Amino acid sequence: MTPPRSASSLVVLATIAASISPARAQSMDYTALQALFGEPITTSVTGTAQRASEVAANMTIITTDQIRQSGSRSIPQILSRVPGLDISQTTSVAYDVGVRGYQQQMQSRLLVLIDGRQVFQDDYSRTVWENLPVNIDDIRQIEVVKGPSSALFGSNAGGGVINIVTTNPLYDRNVVATMVYGTKQTAEGDTTASAKIADIGGVKISAGGMNGREFGTPRYNLGGVIGPEISAAQASAANLTPRPSNDEYLLTLNPSHRYVSTTQVFEISPAIQTDTEFSYTKSRSSEGYYSGRLDAVEDTVISARGGFTWQSPIGTIKNTNYWNQTRVANTESGTATPYYTDVEALLVSQWEDQFRIGSDHTFRLSSEYRHETFKLQVNQTYPQNPQIEENTFAVGGMWLWQISDALSWTNAARLDHVQLSETGPLWSGSFVSPNAYNHSLTAESANSGLVYKASDTDTFRLTYGRAIELPRLLDYGFNVNIYVPSINRSFERAGNPSLNPAIVTNYELDYDRKLTTIDSTLKLAGYYQINDSIMVPLATVGTLDTPLVPSLIPGQTTTLSQSINAGTSHGVGGEIQLAGQNSRGIRWDGSYSLAVTTDSPGIVSAGGDLDKNSTPKHHLRLLLGYTTGPWEFDVQSQYQTSYFSHRALNVNAAVDDYSSVTGRIAYTLDTSYTIALSGTNLAQAITRTTAFPAIQRQVYLSLTGRF
Repeated sequence: MTPPRSASSLVVLATIAASISPARAQSMDYTALQALFGEPITTSVTGTAQRASEVAANMTIITTDQIRQSGSRSIPQILSRVPGLDISQTTSVAYDVGVRGYQQQMQSRLLVLIDGRQVFQDDYSRTVWENLPVNIDDIRQIEVVKGPSSALFGSNAGGGVINIVTTNPLYDRNVVATMVYGTKQTAEGDTTASAKIADIGGVKISAGGMNGREFGTPRYNLGGVIGPEISAAQASAANLTPRPSNDEYLLTLNPSHRYVSTTQVFEISPAIQTDTEFSYTKSRSSEGYYSGRLDAVEDTVISARGGFTWQSPIGTIKNTNYWNQTRVANTESGTATPYYTDVEALLVSQWEDQFRIGSDHTFRLSSEYRHETFKLQVNQTYPQNPQIEENTFAVGGMWLWQISDALSWTNAARLDHVQLSETGPLWSGSFVSPNAYNHSLTAESANSGLVYKASDTDTFRLTYGRAIELPRLLDYGFNVNIYVPSINRSFERAGNPSLNPAIVTNYELDYDRKLTTIDSTLKLAGYYQINDSIMVPLATVGTLDTPLVPSLIPGQTTTLSQSINAGTSHGVGGEIQLAGQNSRGIRWDGSYSLAVTTDSPGIVSAGGDLDKNSTPKHHLRLLLGYTTGPWEFDVQSQYQTSYFSHRALNVNAAVDDYSSVTGRIAYTLDTSYTIALSGTNLAQAITRTTAFPAIQRQVYLSLTGRF
């Protein structure tokens, strides 16, 4: 069967989605639609089923096969195959993912979701990738949206969105278990089991865990290299100069992770479907913070979600409610006692109504309420206990107009209103008044995109995006008094309740062409981006020896650092990608990415060139694979040019050009069991990729059974 063209492909998709099973109000059956249309299907951008090639955004979908072929149990490593993403690895399990430049610790510009639920944490505005409650073998697809998308996905989608879509127990039977053993004494196990309950629903449970050891490579402090000795050959290969030193920030944790999650989907009636979810996850690891330290961190997250979909007389009404509680115990001082503990609680309630007027117009009206609390408990040395509360009310709308068989136009707008208050004690001498927290702000975001299918092989996409990036809760509420007895003086490190959201504006033109003669697809993308009011967390305004801000209490207290809106940055670049596979089992994916950023003087002076040059300008990727019978062979090589890795404010380190190689060899026994040997950083034993510890070669042997 030849897949239908855009000849109202939108209507065709909706009709088929409603006819795959007797239920009319249901979640998406990705398997059936992908098989029918010959390419991945998504609902993430508009809420309506669309081919990935027809979405009004720069979207890449990583499929189940590609996830398996990567050989990785790490989502950031899987994402490294996507042009325009830059993966920063600071320890054996800790990563940050940047989009089109602007890479930094605690990446705040990328909204990360699992089945639409936010797993991005607002405390530091970051994603703890090693602590996600998801089994790699249970992922249906990973959707990557590059470019600001707040109006479509919500606030903090300033640089892009990652939506991890797992299997649905109502449609997918997935019973799988994997055991992994590798270098650094890594031992990992994951399992997922799903089952249908008659014809009314499905239940799924996933659980897993891992243990390992941290890299033994030198750690870096503000003064240079610290940590254990390495050989001269290793040091030369990694461009390192070993220098043993006593340092209070040497404490690290060997990584570990435990998680369990359950999902239940039931059809209450032909028009109503409910879904619930619960997850618990806990990890211990060493993470690089933008303070410059390599901290020992324990993250614990509990989440619960429930909602329903109703095919009502006025459209498809969907309600989603979830609660996330995150507890972070952070050890900076080199002792077993946490330097501070923060607890973030997030409650979200979302409503939307999606309906059609005629066959060419699809509308979605939405609202969202978010209630967040953030409590910072500092240890007894600095007994402050700041606590802030944030309430956000948002309304939005989306209009998808199928102008003709070949042309569609998507528009979306969203308005966020944030109310902030301070509910815990600041220290008595703080520069920041509690009254300063009692204020509100309003910010708007928008997305617009034209998609033109000039022919069966040519697609053009012109998009505009304006997104908001809300301040981190830490940027608002951090408040610590550091007393130095030798000089009888106190120094304050403070948040800033008067911060404004950063605004990201993006203009982009994309072109996709199917090259059927060579079984490939060519993708070209070019963008221009403006970033206003960039936030610099805890920007340095003084030092213990030379404070720059006058004392509020003469001779006693001086501001050492405070979060600020620093200035504007401009970015320009794009990607070129050629990917495909043929009937002989050969697959390929080659790409080139360019990202050039220019900062205003305010950013440079406040953040030590925080954004400019923080990502390599040039990035080359080449993936090759081959399947023959029960065997699979895959290799991925990357090369990136030099850049400045930002260890802390006003402190960075030059990282030379470097290349990396990952690979996988797998053999499938009687279609049920697969044994695989995979590895990362295979070209060299040790590689310096950031100003944090150099990474090492890692090799894994895995056994996967599907039942």
